[in-house]
Amino acid sequence: MVWKRKKEDEFDAVHAAEELDQATGQQDAPSTEEYIRTLEVELEGMGSILSQKETLLQRAEARAAEQEDEIERIKRRLQTEADQKVEKRVAEVIDELLDVGDDLGRAILSAQEMNHEASVIQGLEMVRQSFGKRLQKIGVTRMQALGTKFDPNLHEAVSMMPVHDPSQDGVVLAVLREGYALNGKLLREARVAVGKLSS
Repeated sequence: MVWKRKKEDEFDAVHAAEELDQATGQQDAPSTEEYIRTLEVELEGMGSILSQKETLLQRAEARAAEQEDEIERIKRRLQTEADQKVEKRVAEVIDELLDVGDDLGRAILSAQEMNHEASVIQGLEMVRQSFGKRLQKIGVTRMQALGTKFDPNLHEAVSMMPVHDPSQDGVVLAVLREGYALNGKLLREARVAVGKLSS
């Protein structure tokens, strides 16, 4: 068997493979060019499969990102709802405590009207001041109502008082129950008597 060479020192691998195939009796085997075309077709098929897999992967990643965003939205919504429930319950408890503070105020007025000992009245005043400071620590503030213009968002008018001075018309002339805010939000409106210009 003679190896064909293009040049004396240059080896032609493709030609040598063809000669080897002929020598071993594999003349029916596909030629190198056919084999290369077969590999190219298979490679294109693999490329198509790879492209499909990449598309599926991108879709799956997009769905995963959407689900992650949805989970975050649900977490925020649940946290907001929980915060609102806690805030509502805190407001309810504080409102109950404000009623106790109102009772304390009425006890002081009653003690003053009945001329109780000054030490008793002074003790009650100290308790009321302490109560007020503790409310302030948790964000509860008393809203100034007396002498302000009546505001239905902040005041509950329980009576009207006739006035002759036009500047007193629509003004809060008496506070029957103090109004409070919790962290800047209305907690309880003030019950007031409002001046009404009489003709």
